[in-house]
Amino acid sequence: MANSIHTGSGGTVVVIDSGWSPTWETAASVVYQHDYADNDGDARNPAADTHGALVASRILSQAPDVGIIALKVMQDGSTTASGAVIEQALQWVVAHASDHNVVGVNLSLAGGSASSEMTTILSDELASLAAKRVLVSAAAGNAGQNGTATDVSYFAADHNTICVSASTGDGTLPGWAQRNPGITDLCADGTDIRLTDLAGRTVTANGSSFAAPTVTAAVALAQQEALALRGSALSQDEFLSLAKQTGTPVGATGYTDLNAQALLAKIGETYGAPETPGTGTDATATAAILVNAKGTAAAGVNAHFTLLVDGQAVGGATVGSAAKTYAFTAGVSADSAHTVQIRYDNDGFAGGQDRNLFVDSVTVNGRSYAATDAAVTYDKGAPDGRDVVEGQSGMWWNGTLVVAADKSLFGAQPPSQAQVAELQAGDLLGHAVSADAAWHGIADSMAAWMPETVSGFENAAHGLHAWCETHDPASSP
Repeated sequence: MANSIHTGSGGTVVVIDSGWSPTWETAASVVYQHDYADNDGDARNPAADTHGALVASRILSQAPDVGIIALKVMQDGSTTASGAVIEQALQWVVAHASDHNVVGVNLSLAGGSASSEMTTILSDELASLAAKRVLVSAAAGNAGQNGTATDVSYFAADHNTICVSASTGDGTLPGWAQRNPGITDLCADGTDIRLTDLAGRTVTANGSSFAAPTVTAAVALAQQEALALRGSALSQDEFLSLAKQTGTPVGATGYTDLNAQALLAKIGETYGAPETPGTGTDATATAAILVNAKGTAAAGVNAHFTLLVDGQAVGGATVGSAAKTYAFTAGVSADSAHTVQIRYDNDGFAGGQDRNLFVDSVTVNGRSYAATDAAVTYDKGAPDGRDVVEGQSGMWWNGTLVVAADKSLFGAQPPSQAQVAELQAGDLLGHAVSADAAWHGIADSMAAWMPETVSGFENAAHGLHAWCETHDPASSP
């Protein structure tokens, strides 16, 4: 992104496709590779313009400093891959995501037809990646039948992928673009995408195969921004909420085109550090916050929350099955009311287990608020002020418990000695910080979600063979 201070540096994205080509990517960009089709460590494809190389090139055109992990799942000369081989590649990502700072996965592959969310043999791996905040962008497909079809690829229909439908980039949808109003999460330009190889040769590509990597690149940039500002990656729900708020409506269709620059600006606005108070009459106070909480795990993954004050992330913790108190401190403006927000951000169901968060109380500078206090509300889903209900202890869905703390709690002086002693007891603050760090480095394998047999998948650009013959990437002058 030419106008962004972030370029994806420090993160990597995984391209599960037909391999890479030195024609398009330098060896420095490819930080790891493996060929699951031939079971060796060389994921290069002898076809210079192989589909996977063009997909990776599209990502690098938007996030030039992100690392590429090329996992090849198609044999040379083939455009198809089995579901079992793709699952192997995803299993590697689950096991090694934290080793390589993986922030996103690109699946520009198409297969099957789904008109509602569904599970496949890949769903357990996709759920594990979502729990790690590794966001998976999946191409919706190109068999749109002149806009009459309302289905997407199996991959894109999974709850734990970002379903990306192709747009024209100027407010319309091409007839061949598969989409479904209940499944498509975002649209991105997938028509006449110009890509330039290392020798300066340009090709033009079409298809949701090239819309998905636009979103994958935006994920890399957004996660770099979020990590820099709040110290934690965005969940899929958080990313999509921000992307939809800042996106561009695709005509009157109800779909939203990604606007990466506006997305990054929104992340900066939402999580950026507050302005430094002046030296005049402005005064600051310290908020000493204690959260007493517990949770239920699903497939070995415990509930996690992020603690925010006035929308700014302060820290977070992964809770256990027994209630514990997690402590945080934040600097706030004095003699003003403030909101303390406990954002539950990894709701899930796996292996017959339902992951939930239970908050008993929130204490702010010595004042204890029960979860059901009149000053507490529960904002279900995205923190957007919609679906707001009375406060409750059980958080059964991703959502935010909001405490409206009275301004009388924030005088221009530090917390009392009793409050400080309470914070230090048992090294609670250190526990909260270490728990947050543990959340971002867990390596787990979630149980399967009613797997279905899927025989094979194709490059999303090849989802409709007749269309493929006239719309495959072609050289241009």
